[in-house]
Amino acid sequence: MAKVKKIPFVGNQYLRGVAHAFLGVGSLLQKLNPYLDITLKQSGITQDYKINTRGYIAVAFLGSLMMGATAAVAIYIAIMAGGGKDPAIGLVVGALIGCAIYVYMLMIPKSIVNNRVKYLDRNLLFALRSLLIQIRSGVPIFNAIASVASGDYGPISSEFKQVVDKVNSGAPVVEVLEELAVRNPSIYFRRALWQLVNSMKSGSDVGTNLAEIIASLSKEQLIEVHQYKSTLNPLAMMYMMVAVIMPSLGITLLIILSTFPGMESVGNPSVFWGMLVFLIFMQFIFMGIIKSKRPNLIGG
Repeated sequence: MAKVKKIPFVGNQYLRGVAHAFLGVGSLLQKLNPYLDITLKQSGITQDYKINTRGYIAVAFLGSLMMGATAAVAIYIAIMAGGGKDPAIGLVVGALIGCAIYVYMLMIPKSIVNNRVKYLDRNLLFALRSLLIQIRSGVPIFNAIASVASGDYGPISSEFKQVVDKVNSGAPVVEVLEELAVRNPSIYFRRALWQLVNSMKSGSDVGTNLAEIIASLSKEQLIEVHQYKSTLNPLAMMYMMVAVIMPSLGITLLIILSTFPGMESVGNPSVFWGMLVFLIFMQFIFMGIIKSKRPNLIGG
């Protein structure tokens, strides 16, 4: 698994040392976030930064407290320098900024998990088909996994490379696959791994179970394609209304209105430039919506 992106405060060793004084606060706040522990493990933050859930919350709390206090002092000084008489505004704004930073810190692991799931699912079918072909050709399971690990299957190759490294270090392949299934965020990948582990434990035909998993994922992919299609239909209609029909009719109406006495300002060039900026903005909005709606299994 590739190293996760740099996270604010967590990589600062001095701040983490100071945060030990807030571990009690971290324990209390951890009860309000019962799923954060598994999210941190699935995101890779626990492994890469060598930090547990309580420690992560303590660092997030300390970092947000520092940023909120800094903002409060800066606003207080600005208000007093400007002759203001209500310095309490600085405390309120600082508290809001601190809360926003804390919430953002709690959202980072979930964002990393969502990105990991997206890239894992895109390559999953191809990796499983490669495994199936090799196993049915008589290649041992471990060798097939090693082949996928050395292939170009994105994060799945990285995950299987860890499996290969641990097995070469002496760990049983079944236990390593079970560990991977537990900490992996992709539902489809976990399902495939558990089927693989159960087949190896029971001695049943791994190829048959893999073929069933691939067939199931192919059906899921078709379902997601149909759902995506049904989502695009109203979006296309909305796009036509907002980006094509309304601007065309609006420009025509503005030109006509500008010919009437007293309405010359309607035809001001700044109005048309404003409409152009609005259209460009809406283009980016629609592209973002379409991209966010695209299913993970489709890829692209």
